[in-house]
Amino acid sequence: MKTYIGVKKIEAEPMTRGDYNTYRGWQIHTDENPDDEGYHVKHADGHESWSPKEDFENTTLPLEYVYQY
Repeated sequence: MKTYIGVKKIEAEPMTRGDYNTYRGWQIHTDENPDDEGYHVKHADGHESWSPKEDFENTTLPLEYVYQY
């Protein structure tokens, strides 16, 4: 198999896991911490998701940061 790098434009805002579950109208699972820091992510196709803070910040850059270079 070949190796690829994928790039996509997303919108995101800081949001805890608990706040994201409330936003979606979901119950928080008993094995999840509602205070986990993360990001509410909106994809171009309308899909919405939540990403843990460390994962998100290690794999994304703000668009204005990219344009500085």
